[in-house]
Amino acid sequence: CETLRRRQRADSRLMVRVAALTAGEEVRRQLLEKGVCSKVEKSTEGGGNFMLDTDRGRAFVKCGTGGSSASKEILEYEAEALRRLGKAAGGALKVPEPWLVGELRPGSAFIVQEALDLGGGTNTNRLGEGLAALHAAAPPADWQQFGFPLEGCCGACPQKNNAEGKDMNWVDFWKECRLGDQLKMLRANQAWDNEMQDVGAKLLEKVPEFFEPLGPPESIKPSLLHGDLWSGNIASLRDGTPVIIDPASYYGHYEADHGINYMFGGGSAFRNSGYEARFPRAPGYEQRRTLYELHHHMNHYNIFGTGYRGGAIAMMKNLLR
Repeated sequence: CETLRRRQRADSRLMVRVAALTAGEEVRRQLLEKGVCSKVEKSTEGGGNFMLDTDRGRAFVKCGTGGSSASKEILEYEAEALRRLGKAAGGALKVPEPWLVGELRPGSAFIVQEALDLGGGTNTNRLGEGLAALHAAAPPADWQQFGFPLEGCCGACPQKNNAEGKDMNWVDFWKECRLGDQLKMLRANQAWDNEMQDVGAKLLEKVPEFFEPLGPPESIKPSLLHGDLWSGNIASLRDGTPVIIDPASYYGHYEADHGINYMFGGGSAFRNSGYEARFPRAPGYEQRRTLYELHHHMNHYNIFGTGYRGGAIAMMKNLLR
């Protein structure tokens, strides 16, 4: 019996190696066939992601997103987010350049991007300056609305982005495409949780009050957001240049980027002189920051389950006081 179990474990490891090799060869084939590179060699693999050495330099291949498989459309959204972030940051932040999005098989996509030489310590003031430059950049001519020209995701959870380009102010966008949409998904994923729906409905009615200190809703203008800026998506090059990766981007109120950084990171990316010199805290900030952080607690509740329910409910009730 023990011999059989050892053989099964060995067979399982072999299957993983073969699957990874097949993925690497398929990515290599597509890079060459589409003329992205003229020479590609597989170098390292592990955890579903791997590196390739090419004539353009080293490439990082990410299969799926948020720890799950993903459609080609979702990774095309990520690639477009990377392109827009790199352009908007203007060198103040390093964003990996996407090279190719493809499929290993239907519903199982990958994204190839330049591999970065990470390893420097992150200077929070320099990071803050870069994020301030990103948030201050004017939206491009092809997208002046709140949202993003492609529907997307945040982690493994779908995220509505107003891809049809409906003209709506920020308050309405947040109610419909963020808080309201999270509640709809929770109704499907956690149908038993009537309290979440009851408290959420009351909070939706109150959302406009949180933005009154900023003036009319139309006065809030869209900035390009990273969208998932927790500490794990922040790094540095060896020369100290701040790096941001794995976006869930859309155009929105700049403070919305603060939410998950407070949830996972204590808000350090924005609580520094580099950022606050350009974006000092506006009236009513603390309540809006909580509202923006709540979105990510709800998103995690939808993805990972009830471990995030208590925090979400507590934040909702706090906002309703």
